[in-house]
Formats: sequence, C-alpha cells, structure tokens
Amino acid sequence: MKKFNYILKNFLLIFLFSLVVEKAKSIDSYSPWDKEIVSLFKAMPVQEDGRLKPMQTVAMYKLLRINNSKRLSFSLGDEKIKVSATEWLLDCLFRPQLAKRMPIFKVNNPAVVEAIGVKAHSSPRERYSYNEIAMVPDAMKTLSEMTNRLGQMMDDPDQEESSKQERRDPVNAGLLALKSAVNEFEWITNALNFARDGMDLDLNQISNEFNESTNGKTRVSYFVEQFDKIIEIARGPNGKDFIDQISTSFQILDMNTRTAGKKDFVSMISLAMFPPIDMNDEEWVKPGYFIDQLTFRSNELTPKERKDFSSWAIPYLISLEQLSRNASKPDLFKGELQKLSDKVINIATDRGEYKNIKLELFSNEKNLFHWALPFYVMAFLLLAFSWLSPGSRLSKILVSIVWLMTLFATAALVAGICLRSVMLSRPPISTLYETIPFITAVAVILCLLIEFFDRKGIALASSVVVGIIGIFLAWKFEIKEQRDTLKVLEAVLRSNFWLATHVITINIGYAAAILAGLIAHIFIVSKRFNIGSDDSRRTITRMVYGITCFGLLFALVGTVLGGVWANDSWGRFWGWDPKENGALMICLGALIMLHARMGGYIKDLGMNIIAIVILVITVFSWWHVNQLETGLHSYGFTSGIMFWLYVVYAIECAVITIGLSCYRLNKKSLFSKPLAISFFLLAFIFTITFVTLAATTTS
Repeated sequence: MKKFNYILKNFLLIFLFSLVVEKAKSIDSYSPWDKEIVSLFKAMPVQEDGRLKPMQTVAMYKLLRINNSKRLSFSLGDEKIKVSATEWLLDCLFRPQLAKRMPIFKVNNPAVVEAIGVKAHSSPRERYSYNEIAMVPDAMKTLSEMTNRLGQMMDDPDQEESSKQERRDPVNAGLLALKSAVNEFEWITNALNFARDGMDLDLNQISNEFNESTNGKTRVSYFVEQFDKIIEIARGPNGKDFIDQISTSFQILDMNTRTAGKKDFVSMISLAMFPPIDMNDEEWVKPGYFIDQLTFRSNELTPKERKDFSSWAIPYLISLEQLSRNASKPDLFKGELQKLSDKVINIATDRGEYKNIKLELFSNEKNLFHWALPFYVMAFLLLAFSWLSPGSRLSKILVSIVWLMTLFATAALVAGICLRSVMLSRPPISTLYETIPFITAVAVILCLLIEFFDRKGIALASSVVVGIIGIFLAWKFEIKEQRDTLKVLEAVLRSNFWLATHVITINIGYAAAILAGLIAHIFIVSKRFNIGSDDSRRTITRMVYGITCFGLLFALVGTVLGGVWANDSWGRFWGWDPKENGALMICLGALIMLHARMGGYIKDLGMNIIAIVILVITVFSWWHVNQLETGLHSYGFTSGIMFWLYVVYAIECAVITIGLSCYRLNKKSLFSKPLAISFFLLAFIFTITFVTLAATTTS
C-alpha cells in the first residue's frame, strides 16, 4: 500500500508539473466533429441515476453543471464557435487536451477564483478554462483544502447548523460549485486514459512469450487478455524481477480503472455505457469494470467464466482503444463508432430498454417547454397592442391571434408534461421541478376556461402572464439545479396511485391559490390607482372567489389523501411536518376568506387582500419548507433560492400594504371595522406561518 501511495504521489506530481511547464494558452483552433459522428454518439444509450438515457442527455447536464449552459460558445479570433453538448463530451473523451483549453467554468463571483489565487477576469461573463486554473501554482491544492474543510463540517453532527451557514456564504458556495465542476471535468477527460495511453510497458522486452508492443507500449486489451500468462510468469522462478518491472504500470492501470469506473466503485460521473453480460441484470457497466474483472478480480472467476467474460469484454475494450487512437481520423473513428453503436443499441433493444431513447431525443431536440415561452411572450405583446384600440376590428383580430398562440403554447406545455410522463411510466409530478410546469398548465387552463365564459379579456391576459412566469421559473430552476429533471424516484415514492391522486390534487390546489392571488393583484392596482370600472373589479372578485372555492376543494382532498399516504408509508396520518403545516395553512386561509365573506366581515377589497396572503402562504408551502432541510418532506433544497423567496415576500407585502391603504382613502378612521378585521386575519395567518417556521427550524 505504501508503495502504491508513493507511485500515485509521483504520478500526480509529474502530471501537475507537465501542466505548469506547458505554455499557457487559450484555445487557438477548433475542428468540428463530423455530423454523422455526433448523430451516432448522441443516440447511444447510457445508464445514469438509475435509468437508461441517450448520451445527449448526459452530455447536456454535465455541460450545464460546469458551464451553466447546455451549449458551449467561445471566440476564435473574429469567429464565434458554438459547440453542442454532445460535441463537447466527444472532445472531453477523445480530445481531452483540446477540451482543457476551452473556456468552460462559469464563476459569477470574482472573489471565488481570487480565493484560490487565480486572477479574476474583467468580465464576470467570461469562462475559465481548466488549464487556466490548474496552471496557477497551488490553485487546485487550495481549492481542495478549502472545500474539504467545508465537507468535514457537513459530516460533523455538532457543526450541522454552522455548516449550513458556511455553505450559504456566497464565496463558500462558489468554491463548492467550482470544486464539483472541476472534479466532474477531470473524471470525464481522464475516463478513457487507459484506452488512449495504454500501459507504459513493453511486455515483449520483458518476456519473449508476448507479442511485440506498439511504440514501446502495451494495449490494455492485450494486457488483460494475456493476464493468465502474466500471472503464470509472476509465479515462476524469475517472478520477482518480472513483478518489479510491471508493478508501476500495473498501479497506474489500477488508478485508470477506477477513473473509468468500476461496478463497486460509486461514481455518478463515469459512463455506464455497456449492457451487462447477463440479460437479467439491470445494472449497466462502466469501462473500468472489464479491466477490474479480468485483472484485479480474476481469481474470483473460474477458467470457464473468465473465458466467457473475456470474449464478451475485450471487444468493447478494443473498440474504445480504436476510438481513442483514431480521434483525428474521422473515417476510421466513424466506422468504429458505428459498429459499437449498432452493437450496444441492438442489445438494448433486445432487452426492451431502448424504446424511450428516441422519445427522449425528440424531447431534447424539440424542447416543448421552451417552445411555449416565446409564444406566450408574443401573445402578451399582441394583447397589449389590442388594448390601444379596444373594440375595433383590428383589436378583435389581434385577440383571436392571441387565443391561437396561447392555445398552441399551452398545448406544447401539456404535450411536454405528457411526454415526460410516458418516458418515466408514471404520473406527471414527482419532483419539485415537475410541479412548476404542471401548476403553470393548470393555472393557464383555468384562465382560458374563465375567459371562454366571461369574454372580458382579464382572464386571457392573466393566462399569458402566468404562462410566461411559469415557464421562465422552470427554466431558471433547471439551470439552478443543474441535474437531469427526469429522475427515478426513491422506493417510498414509487406509487403511481398516490402520485396520481394526492400529488396531483394538492398541486391543483396550489395552482388555484396562486392564480387567485395573482388575479387579486389586478384588483388592488385597479382600486388604488382608479384604473378601470367598478364592473371590471366586481368581475375580478368573482373570479378570485370562484378560483378560491375550486382550489379549496382540491387542497382539502389532497391534504387528506396525503395523510392517508403518510399513514400507509410512515405509520402516522399527521406529524406536524413543515409541508403538512403548509398545506393546512392554505386550507385555513381559504376557509377564513370564504367565511369572512359570507359573514359580511370583508367585501371585495378584503377578499382580494386575503387572496394575496394565501398566495404568500402557498409560496411558503411550495418552496420555503424545502429550504428548512427538516421533516420527512425535506426534499428539493436549492442553494441561493432563499433570497428570491424573500424578494417575493417583500413584493407581496408591498401589494398588501397598497391594498390596505385603500381603506384609509374611504374611511374617516384608520381602524375601521373592515381594516381591523383584515389586520386580525393577516396577523393570525402570518403568526401560524412564522411559529411553524421557528418550530421546525429548531426541531
């Protein structure tokens, strides 16, 4: 073990020294990949996070985590080079020296790179290349030390709270993100070192029992194929000398095998791109698994098992070697990739695992959610133009076009949700990300249904605004999370019945509560600044009332169903969990509003103010409780989101204040009956909210 550590340290020192000695330079030339190569590679299946997906999806999210975008672009002289995620992954695997010169790491905070000794760029939009960071003396070492300290704090139960605060510090959060991105980039670029470099060893010079090596090196595929003979010589009379001569190369092979990925070596970064030898085995294998089984674990196989495994595994190793060594020869590379792709896809098809790959490629190419956004935006602009001449023929034509655009955008949104559901064979909501397009679609459809019967334009305007906000939020959340949004669920959540009942109903309740609050904004602004007529404000109030009743029904049913599911899974119906408390507060808020309205304690203005309060509670239940990192529903923590939540709270409090100020305009006393009751209701609901927050934070 000591010898291995000594060799490993020397290897790393030589590697770092070569980086420092190399002349610092940004990318000076780029040869694009052949389109057929890109097309073949992106459709190859690979298993990641428990499911089979196309290589294109893996590439997109790897690039997103590092570059903060699913495409890479950089300047080459006066020319702007755009590289797709698939092309970038090809560069990392087969042209790593080129990939290391590409500006790729997104660091928004200059203090992050300055903390590790790297000179910050003049513009925060500029990316940093791997070489630019690695070639600064001790930059990588400092980055590792600083992030290791934060990691040790996270692992120490006594420092749990201080660890949370440290992670939320902007510089520390940036360092952790940069370290994660650097680690992932290094794993990708080094994944095929064994295939590209071979072993710095000439077996023919050591023993004439082996064939002549290539350029003084031995291919890994040949080494593992001849491993029985190597073991036989090692056990012979001159075995000690033989072992001494191959030990260094053997230790480096072990390190390259780990980088390529072994079956028992957990790494989300390595590519499980080969179907297993056993058709009943669901776990695909990584390239290092072949080497590991034929060398380091060869004693676990019987001679027959080794022969069968060798005949299955070695052709894959040879294919990777051919690809790695022919990256600069497009015709040879394409031919070898075609053979490998056909072989893997045929096996995946026989196993019944390739059926959704084409659907996912279609989803990636069409990107239906993002298609919806420009149509919602164009619909809003046309609707705004129609307001310049209300009632005219041009206005009616524009409104008709707005209807068509909104329907098309909503159809694209619903189609995208359905497509995801088909690919994962489950109902449309199971993660925090998936709630966003679903709630958006429900809110837009509700608006369109109201507009179909009302025909006053208020609901139509609300529909396009809600569509824009929802799709934009989904896009920003995906960029923030930087993970594949098509996730395989934990075992406790894999219940299509409960996902189709509790989860869908509670999210319909969320959608209605949010929509009622957003429409109430129109009433408050109209009332305070005397825009529009009393008739239009009464229409808005009827909409808010109807949507709240609709949402309360689904919120109540969803909350009860959630309790039944909790009793089935966790053995208790109710546990005062933050998420449960949030759902309860939404129901209580809606009930307070409706009963106060029925009792005559509040009228139109009071209803709309409380609708906005319920919107705040819904945002708290939907997003804020996930940031508490406590309770059985503590999922979906997203760093950096708390600031935006407080921005939302501040905006809504300002709107509520504007609404309350309308009472003072019409009453002699500031503390009139409606205002006093409104203050009481607000204080009651906010007290429940923040008592819950304090209790769950300290629990």
